[in-house]
Amino acid sequence: MKLINHLIWRITLVFTVVMLFWSACYFVLQMKEIHDGNDEGLTNLKQEFIAKANRLPDFAEKMERETPLNLIVKEISKEEAQRVVENFKTTKVYFPTELEREEVRMLSSAFFCTQNGKYYQIQLFTSTVESDDLIENMLYLLLGLWTALILTLIIVSKIIISRANKPFYRLLSELKKFRLDNNTMVCFPETKIEEYRQLNEAVEELLTKNMEVFTEQKQFIENSSHELQTPLAVVIAKLEMLLEKCQHREEAAEIAALLNTLNRMKRMNSNLLLLSKIKNSQLPNASVVNLREVVENVLADFEDFAAYKQVTVERRGDFSPSMRMNRDLAHILFSNLIKNAIAHNEAGGKVVVSCEANAITVSNSGNQAVANVFSRYRRGGNDKDSCGLGLSIVKSIADLHKLEVAYRFEEAMHHFKIALS
Repeated sequence: MKLINHLIWRITLVFTVVMLFWSACYFVLQMKEIHDGNDEGLTNLKQEFIAKANRLPDFAEKMERETPLNLIVKEISKEEAQRVVENFKTTKVYFPTELEREEVRMLSSAFFCTQNGKYYQIQLFTSTVESDDLIENMLYLLLGLWTALILTLIIVSKIIISRANKPFYRLLSELKKFRLDNNTMVCFPETKIEEYRQLNEAVEELLTKNMEVFTEQKQFIENSSHELQTPLAVVIAKLEMLLEKCQHREEAAEIAALLNTLNRMKRMNSNLLLLSKIKNSQLPNASVVNLREVVENVLADFEDFAAYKQVTVERRGDFSPSMRMNRDLAHILFSNLIKNAIAHNEAGGKVVVSCEANAITVSNSGNQAVANVFSRYRRGGNDKDSCGLGLSIVKSIADLHKLEVAYRFEEAMHHFKIALS
């Protein structure tokens, strides 16, 4: 869920709860006001009735006989009059003119008539139909008010929050386009909001430090490539010359062992530099590469090596998948996979290369599954000349181009599958 929608729904929820609570309180207070108004009117009628009964002869008896629509008068004893407690209540009374019972607000009380010295119970009531209509209308008005306010809140909040968050989304868009290897600083949007200004400053400081570290690392890699490879090449050349001139077998064996160690060190240094360049995206040149052609070129390069290891190479699939990537890295990726498949095979074994529409699989014979095959310095078999970086380089190249590389061991075969995106 987007931030703006998250904020709007939270605000709307809180606003709705507050409105419901306020409306409930308003409704209760309005009902109390309506009842208080009815009760006050009934009290005035009662006082007026008692005043007339005490002033006019036979008024109470006349009212008792005629029974007006909103009045019930009944003569009672003194004891009954003393037990009557004046009260207001909402009840239903049958109206002959309406032929049904309707809800009324009723006042029940008792009084002593000074004209005849008798006690009477009096019940005065007034219809609440108009009050009910008022309450119903009030509910409709409140619902309309809630709907209008909530819609207004959502629309206004969306507009205000969207405008306030424009600097944030612009910064986010700039960060998505940012690349360390371009060495170009992000264009920070201007804003009057203090928090966004602080965010811009923090991001600018962070990116500046990362660009400085990246530049230093890139320079280190370039310097290392020159400073380490050249001395190693010189030492190896001199040792090869010494080996040619050496007449003693024991000394020649020691020089040969030293040469093997230096060559392995040279390969390891080259692979580590390649890994660093891949991780730092220092090989950006990309084009559409026919991967089948790359695989065929690599297989041609390793024909002699496969024959020496007594390994049979089998090709499967007629597809020619292609994708946009660095051509040199594509060659390195499949070179490492195929070299690994041949080098860590068994005499009389086989290597199967399958070209599918969306995947290329390199399989080779084996005895058992290998754990953590893509870990750095993980060696397969007993190849002492291996520096353990080949499959780690494969994984790095695949990650760089968003390819999925998977390993499985099935039917005495190691399978390395490169799934194309």
